Amino acid sequence: MLCYHRIEEPPPHSPGDTNFVCPAHFAAHLAALARLGFHGVTVNDVLAWKAGRHTLPPRPIAITFDDAYESVVTTALPLMTTYRWPATVYAISGYLGERNTWDPGAPPARQLDAAALRTLLANGHDVGSHTRHHQRVRGLNGARLQEELASSKDDLEQQLGTACTSVAFPFGTHDRTVLDATQAAGYLGACTLKRWANGRRTNAFRLGRMSVGGPLPPWLLLAKLGKLMLTPSVS
Repeated sequence: MLCYHRIEEPPPHSPGDTNFVCPAHFAAHLAALARLGFHGVTVNDVLAWKAGRHTLPPRPIAITFDDAYESVVTTALPLMTTYRWPATVYAISGYLGERNTWDPGAPPARQLDAAALRTLLANGHDVGSHTRHHQRVRGLNGARLQEELASSKDDLEQQLGTACTSVAFPFGTHDRTVLDATQAAGYLGACTLKRWANGRRTNAFRLGRMSVGGPLPPWLLLAKLGKLMLTPSVS
């Protein structure tokens, strides 16, 4: 699995900001993956495959977007449509249609609203939770942890009219308390930022993803991906 954020030109004062991938590089990433025979799947597809309810194509890769920035729709999805590549978008339920406040080093950007997320779902993409307030959930407990996980799931299900099956932990942080609360909230799986390949035996609540950002040419993405595919998961 690959984790992107903003498919935009990076800010001039910080060209290496890893939250940004310029549109030209993203297009080159998709072209390189398709040329080498990779196929796009959603996180929901992966979870269904792990549960024995679904098959996956050869060389499957899920592309995910954390924070649900508008550039996912305006820039990334037109490119992904060319390659018939689905996406899984992780939205922060308390910020739908609002601007981000957690990245002071970059220009603020608007998050997708509920209508845009419903359009994504109608076109075969996934929408999952990225918590309610983009909190680091590791170290939280009780009502605060429930709000970020269970309440975010409830928010999205009410707004989107469909089940929210997975969550991506902000910054990838988690602990045993978080994993237990995630399962108790009714999610079927969760994405981390652990760099490992996902197989049948991978813990569904510790799915690995490789963060993709900065000025990353396709050859370097493929080199990193090759290393990732040889790294087994740790339950």
